[in-house]
Amino acid sequence: MPVPRHSFIVLEDHPLVLGAITEHLSTAFPGATIAYQGAHFIEALEVADFAEITCAIVDLDLGDGRTPAETVLHLRDAGIPVVMISAHEQALLVQEAVITGALAYVPKRSIIDQLAEAVASAELGQPWLSPDFAAVLVPVDGSTVSLDPLAERALVLYAAGLPTSMIASRTGIEPDQVRPLLESVIQAYRSHDR
Repeated sequence: MPVPRHSFIVLEDHPLVLGAITEHLSTAFPGATIAYQGAHFIEALEVADFAEITCAIVDLDLGDGRTPAETVLHLRDAGIPVVMISAHEQALLVQEAVITGALAYVPKRSIIDQLAEAVASAELGQPWLSPDFAAVLVPVDGSTVSLDPLAERALVLYAAGLPTSMIASRTGIEPDQVRPLLESVIQAYRSHDR
């Protein structure tokens, strides 16, 4: 069976963080290609024209004046799955990025623990949800997506780190219904753009 080929774009404007991310990706995905690393979005898109990119890891704030949603939309249109990263948990920016197609969000403080899982899911075209990601998906003032009250309650409990059994108990559903309920939140955001 052939080994899957991984080719990444890493859009990050802080050199130390950029180095840590690329090193982590190279370790987590042996043989991976870092097709582009830096903070210049247009250069990254030009590289994508000539390389088969399997995932883009993108900082929420590249300092180039683009919103994360704009960046995600361009990458999505190029057929590149996106994992958003940030040192700041800016819920509205992450929510808008998910609406336009981002498949995951990983806070920079959790890159070593979570990035490889998020990227592997994104490469398969599947959303990836963690308690950190759930926390920024909980609607706040200014959110454009409304969630089913049960789904929102489950999301809040998951964001707080509660296990599936406790989420089920506190929401009155069966444990095997928790994951699909949480995944419905991602779908609510994704279908909002349609």
